[in-house]
Amino acid sequence: MKSMTGFGRCELAEDGVVVSLRVSSVNRKNLEVMCSLPKELQQLERGVQERVRKVAARGRFQFSLEVRQDGAVGGGLPSDEQIDAAIDRLKAVAERHGAPFSVDADLLVQISRLLEGEEAGLPEKTAEALLLKAVDTALEELVAMREKEGAALKADLESRREKLETLVSQVKEHAPGMVEKYRENLLARLEQGGLELDVNDERVLREIALFADRCDISEEITRLDSHLEQFSQLIEKGEPVGRPLEFLLQEVGREINTTGSKASSIEVSRLVLEMKNELERVREQVANVE
Repeated sequence: MKSMTGFGRCELAEDGVVVSLRVSSVNRKNLEVMCSLPKELQQLERGVQERVRKVAARGRFQFSLEVRQDGAVGGGLPSDEQIDAAIDRLKAVAERHGAPFSVDADLLVQISRLLEGEEAGLPEKTAEALLLKAVDTALEELVAMREKEGAALKADLESRREKLETLVSQVKEHAPGMVEKYRENLLARLEQGGLELDVNDERVLREIALFADRCDISEEITRLDSHLEQFSQLIEKGEPVGRPLEFLLQEVGREINTTGSKASSIEVSRLVLEMKNELERVREQVANVE
């Protein structure tokens, strides 16, 4: 079991190119990959998405990327060769247009500033290789964090499942006594109303039988036992189980609600309320399961 929350980062450098990458993931019903790459590397966006799909089934992945050339910022004055080449180009343009051309200190300063402001071309092959390698490394760290948090989630969910099982067992113990309690209350009300009827009177027996049918929760208890057993099996699987768990919890909720609507015992109603509270806590945890 894995959590959908994780974080990973990586910084690599080669041939003067530095790639700094961070990736984080949070809860989402589906898989979303948000990755904004420099224009020189936009063709790799699909490759990044495919790498995410190999390690995750759900969650929103946000990549933060910086690609730069080491020393490109604040790297000092242009070389003599760069300045000479710029002067030759300007001289050729001036001669072509019949304009006078001379080199002075002011022109040299302007050329130097222009060259300093130019962005050096990014070595694409090196940048591509570093980016994909950084993505793999950062995703490994993120997946390790998701697995660690997943283990903690699994332990918590198992504990809560056991508590739900205990509550269901307690409801099961009180269920048979609901009919007898209703029989006693019915006869007491009849007696208080001045209607003395024999406990074997057909009308009393019919009323008790109808009540017994309405308050029978044996099917709900059986399905709850089955659902909780399925829950236990799902959280033991190594594959993504977030969606199946969410669907299963919907069924558990329906059975608990039906049990509550049939309950005529204060004690059973109290147990149902506890089950609803515990189920809500389980839902909150399952919302973070991949």
